[in-house]
Amino acid sequence: MIIRVPDDMAHLIEEWAKHIPEMELVSREEAEPVELGDIDLRMTLALQTLKQRGVIRYAYDYTWIMLAISDGVIKGLNGFRSPQSFIDYLKRLGVERIPSRSTLSEWNNRVIGVYPRWEFTDTQDNQEICRRKSIVKQLISVMNESMEGNSEQKAGQLQ
Repeated sequence: MIIRVPDDMAHLIEEWAKHIPEMELVSREEAEPVELGDIDLRMTLALQTLKQRGVIRYAYDYTWIMLAISDGVIKGLNGFRSPQSFIDYLKRLGVERIPSRSTLSEWNNRVIGVYPRWEFTDTQDNQEICRRKSIVKQLISVMNESMEGNSEQKAGQLQ
């Protein structure tokens, strides 16, 4: 049986299902594996790279990525309707140590404006503001590098 629920209701359904031991919730991706597209593969690589470089330090750093994508900084990726839809996307990419919905929501509420003109209600520390915005800059850079690498690789295959 498949029950489709809006993202904002998913948490309630998950809580409800905990009380029924015979019930197992399976995401659509688990039930019907979806092949990742080029943009998704590049995003996976970019997130892995940022984690390896220590750019993504805290779970809440994913908030800046979620917001930047929703602000349209990555061509080919649409914004997310909710923190839960972003979490589902990260799971689909195979990202480990995903932030909670409440973490993303909490930090999302601390941002005013559109990238790169974000203002933060929780800090006036210029170094921290630059660090947060730098996560997005580096994400864009790695995404662009991987796109150029794919173009060069494809061109090499055609010769």
